[in-house]
Amino acid sequence: MTILVAVETLLLVLLSLVVVGLLRSHAEILRRLGPAQDGERNQDVLAPGLPHPPSREGLRRAPKISGMTLGGDGIQVGSGSGQPMLLAFLSSGCLTCEGFWETFSQAQPPTIPGGARLVAVTKDPSHESPSRLRELAGDALEVVMSSAAWRDLDVPTSPYFVYVGDDGMVLGEGAASSWTQVASLLRDAIGDAEEAARLMVSRAGGSERARRVDDELAAAGIGPGHPSLYPAEDGPREGE
Repeated sequence: MTILVAVETLLLVLLSLVVVGLLRSHAEILRRLGPAQDGERNQDVLAPGLPHPPSREGLRRAPKISGMTLGGDGIQVGSGSGQPMLLAFLSSGCLTCEGFWETFSQAQPPTIPGGARLVAVTKDPSHESPSRLRELAGDALEVVMSSAAWRDLDVPTSPYFVYVGDDGMVLGEGAASSWTQVASLLRDAIGDAEEAARLMVSRAGGSERARRVDDELAAAGIGPGHPSLYPAEDGPREGE
């Protein structure tokens, strides 16, 4: 009997160890499959491009960007100034950014679709070297050093682009690997915004025309239920 109890006790201990091991393994799997914590976002899964919001109701307003120029002066870049703006979030240590630095620092920089103002935004001098950035930017490119802008606009990686309309609303944003890609996506975003504006004007015009017709009918003494609004054979039903 004593031997049987000892064997049962040993089996219970072994079973407990197996259960504990399975629980730990399951917990580790759940941890790895769970959502990434702050600072753990994988840059490789970021889809390139500037997403086009489906309607202006879902747009957000771009904050003012306060920072420093490469010369050490304070600067504030506002939004909603009547001119669209393309914010290029770049860094000096990003390999993909090198192509953008070369493109933007040319003596004749590329034309921005929609006539947008191009502003390169880097992090603060505590994260970047102003002298190195001056080499990369040249004399033509406007650069603002502002880590706060990266936080305010939730910029996850570099290079990253944010297109701000002339009213200060963010019309599109996303990662991209070449200027050709960015320019093409910008043209699409601008076209979508113009189409949405035309649709709004068309709808407003239709509502205005309907209101004018109602006013003219009311001035002529014709209101809801008036016999002239119905064919002679089908007058208004009782209660209409």
